[in-house]
Amino acid sequence: MTSDNPPQSDLDRVIIYTDGAAEPNPGPGGYGAVLMAGKHRKELSGGFRKTTNNRMELMGVIVALESLKRPCRVLLYSDSKYVVESVTRGSVFRWQKKNWYRTSTERAKNSDLWERFLIAFKRHQVEFRWVKGHAGVPENERCDELAVAAIQSADLEDDIGFENPTSQKPALEFPTLSPASDGTAVDRPTPADSEPIKTHEKEGEPCRKCRTPLVKKPTKKHPPKPGQTYRYDWYLHCPGCNTMYMVEAAKRMF
Repeated sequence: MTSDNPPQSDLDRVIIYTDGAAEPNPGPGGYGAVLMAGKHRKELSGGFRKTTNNRMELMGVIVALESLKRPCRVLLYSDSKYVVESVTRGSVFRWQKKNWYRTSTERAKNSDLWERFLIAFKRHQVEFRWVKGHAGVPENERCDELAVAAIQSADLEDDIGFENPTSQKPALEFPTLSPASDGTAVDRPTPADSEPIKTHEKEGEPCRKCRTPLVKKPTKKHPPKPGQTYRYDWYLHCPGCNTMYMVEAAKRMF
């Protein structure tokens, strides 16, 4: 599964490895990412006070893609089947079309991070590849080291999306899903999935999920960790369903 941007031969090529961990699960967690482009190399990591392994696996991918300052052609390796198969099998795009429900009563987990992922994903041409963890792949092992080191940091952040999950309520309606162009089951985004995701930008706008007016909340200020390139000064919060929206205007580069 790749993102649906038009082919561009002049895009920079980037190789990314990511990993995440929570010890115990749920518990303190961290992510690590290694980005390589030509002779350039960057390592990213971060940790949270209470989260899950799957959230940290996904967070590593998000932070890595968000750190790219312009559209790139990305080959991304992860040992998380949860992340890789959710994208390559098209699950995340179906959840999005169903307003983040897997069934009529069961919400998709980690929808706050998946929304954030899709925004970053659609800026680039991304090809996902699964790699077996703890199998001696150097960059995968390095990502694991970064994630574990982040967990052991004395100054962990709050994973707001985990500690304040969205309300569990049944979906009211489901959009009709279109079949894949080759007639097989829907296992990749349809044209509608390729449309830009509407993002919230200011306080008072209605939440996309429950239409409650959003409120602005500051993030906790921590000293930047090694390799951290940005932070968000504030975010928009829905008091109705506890959804968190990260706002591009609140992003500050170090």
